[in-house]
Amino acid sequence: MRLGTIANNLIERVALAAGLVPTPLLDTVVANLLSHAVLVATRVGVFEALRARPRSAAGVAQACGTDAAATVKLLTALVGCGYLRCARDQFSLAPLARKWLLADSPASLRDAILYQVVDTRYIEHFEEFVRTGVALDIHEHMSAEEWGLYQRAMRSGANLSVKEVVLRTPVPRHARRLLDIGGSHGYYSVAFCRKHPQLHAVILDLPEAAQSAAALLAREGMGERISYQVGDARCTDLGSGSYDVIFIANLVHHFDAATNRDLTARAARALRPGGLLVIAELVRPRTPSRAGQIGALADLYFAATSLAGTWSSEEVAAWQRDAGLAVRRPIRLVTAPSGALHVARKREEGR
Repeated sequence: MRLGTIANNLIERVALAAGLVPTPLLDTVVANLLSHAVLVATRVGVFEALRARPRSAAGVAQACGTDAAATVKLLTALVGCGYLRCARDQFSLAPLARKWLLADSPASLRDAILYQVVDTRYIEHFEEFVRTGVALDIHEHMSAEEWGLYQRAMRSGANLSVKEVVLRTPVPRHARRLLDIGGSHGYYSVAFCRKHPQLHAVILDLPEAAQSAAALLAREGMGERISYQVGDARCTDLGSGSYDVIFIANLVHHFDAATNRDLTARAARALRPGGLLVIAELVRPRTPSRAGQIGALADLYFAATSLAGTWSSEEVAAWQRDAGLAVRRPIRLVTAPSGALHVARKREEGR
């Protein structure tokens, strides 16, 4: 899956095929304008104002406390981009906005969109990163408010793939204890525990993450079965033979190869015989010639804003194999383009 130029008619299809469409302008100018229009509309409350019924532009402006003339411009842009509809001067939500951008939608990405206010600042670091090779460590520079928004954004993003992740992870029948490393908002642990009533989970994460995400977990009403352990995944002793499943999602892109190799080894020691280590990640292609849009852009983003970038499935498998685990074929995720589950099993004694 990729973001790209879509022709609306035969003439445009011919122009696109002939290389006459200025694609770089669409990828930069138009994409930038579109992203800011959606972000601003989310921040000022346009989509929420249209939740219950269509409104005129003046009605939307009044509900949002925005300038009437400027609001017309924004609403018209959103119609042109497919987020709103307009009939007889009444604006209403398109299915796209109703599903993804309302706060109480089961599939809501509203918080992930709002986080782009912070993310834009990080993305502006790309040029300095390319010129100097010096990356930001975003987790070291977040304010308390940004930590909270970050956790809500991560929880929002988990909506996309959590059902598939839980469905396709081969949790052993005998499993009783799960360790969710870097799980902060806790939604993966919640989903695993709901599917497997015998499971209890521990979420290991930084104190800032646990503190800012605690309210998100509390909302799920799973306090008796899910708890936090404050610690740094890079150095915390995970114990020995304590867990049936260890789940690590969207974390190893923050660490270099040596740190990930050590983390995998500690996780392997912490597994009981027959237990599973599952690493869920966006995957970097083995070679640039095989690069997909999302995976390659994610690699650039995490390299510039953290300490490493994404990793190939072969690299993740090597860490697991070096830790003595039996590696299975990666499970490619349908709901997370360029994402995969890397599952490895701890051998039972005598096998």
